[in-house]
Amino acid sequence: MVLGVVSNEGHVMPPHFFSHGLRVNAAAYTEVLKTVLKPWIDRVRGEGPYLLQQDSAPSHKAMTTQDWMSENLHDHITPSYWPPSSPDLNPLDFYVWGVNERDTNKHPHNTLESLKATITRVMTQMNKDHLIRACRRFRQRIEAVIAAEGDFIE
Repeated sequence: MVLGVVSNEGHVMPPHFFSHGLRVNAAAYTEVLKTVLKPWIDRVRGEGPYLLQQDSAPSHKAMTTQDWMSENLHDHITPSYWPPSSPDLNPLDFYVWGVNERDTNKHPHNTLESLKATITRVMTQMNKDHLIRACRRFRQRIEAVIAAEGDFIE
């Protein structure tokens, strides 16, 4: 499993690869928030404000995770305000992972290390202007989903 994080200003956190076989429960996820995500956000944002949005993985919704985020992050969207689980409403799903899959699969990988290295390279060298544009499309995409009464959009 891979944790990917991007900002609407074009910043990309190097992907975090969870240990093979690890069950990513709230405790494991919160540890990554503490040791990987928060330090990256602090480097990128400094004292500036930010808003973190996640998907609806059980470890993200867990009360212990939400409590830690409330105490340690500038701001985050709580599960009660998350948009419906839809790839149309998540820039990682509708842009980042597609680019990553396309570019990572250009060449075969004989080892896990080769695959991880390529995923990392693709993520960290992603075109910032394209990423910013994908993030800016969020509002128009959510309006389209509302107009489609929650159905998928094209």
